Amino acid sequence: MANFARPPITPTLVSALSRPSQTTLTALLVEYNWSDKNVLEALSDLASIMAAWSIECVPPIGEFGLDDVRILRGIVEVDPLDQVLADIARGEGSNVEFKESLVLDVKRHVLGKQPIAKCFSAEVLHSALKTIAAYLNGAGGTLLVGVGDDGAIVGLEREFQLIPNATKKDFDEWELYLRTMLEKYFHNGRSITSSVQISRACHENGSVARLIVGARRELCIMKTEEGDRVYIRAGNRTLSVTLADIEQYFVLEKRYL
Repeated sequence: MANFARPPITPTLVSALSRPSQTTLTALLVEYNWSDKNVLEALSDLASIMAAWSIECVPPIGEFGLDDVRILRGIVEVDPLDQVLADIARGEGSNVEFKESLVLDVKRHVLGKQPIAKCFSAEVLHSALKTIAAYLNGAGGTLLVGVGDDGAIVGLEREFQLIPNATKKDFDEWELYLRTMLEKYFHNGRSITSSVQISRACHENGSVARLIVGARRELCIMKTEEGDRVYIRAGNRTLSVTLADIEQYFVLEKRYL
């Protein structure tokens, strides 16, 4: 089969191939230096370039205005299991983290020998959401759920029964629940879900969820029992930033006087 060359892409589109990236159509047209080109023609060319590189735009070109913020992300074509195994081989770090479960309190179930049905944990859920929040506020990152701290794949199937109101108790309902929690616990949660790509890797030990989280321009604030919180990554740890310290980590500007 012939190997046809694909059109050149800008740094923003290159970034979108690895993880969700925020931008506007105006910014992309500037990157391509298409100021003299008819806007409709330029948008058509941009759509063709994205299609050639398997990049999707959310919301798609043709909806809303040129200056509305959009999420660009590559359409996964590589086997997710290969990607998961590569992530595990690299190990945990500032932009890669492993979590054994999303809602299952593994210690209570394994060490405490409690039945799974009694081991739903909001604390475990919030730990995963905090990591996602920190990635959103930083340079992005990868979260593997269904992988132990030692890199062993344990799978997610045992916690499917813990998903509230689940009927099929499968990965699709697990993902739907996670996205619902993102909408619930984050301000502007609906827009944030577009910055989180979720794929399923099938291993003999069970399913692993690979979450690719893109960095966002806006400060991502999570709702907790203690009030609103901002989280960041510091090495391989997730830390809460107080309001008094926030300017040490973020560039803030006044939009209203």
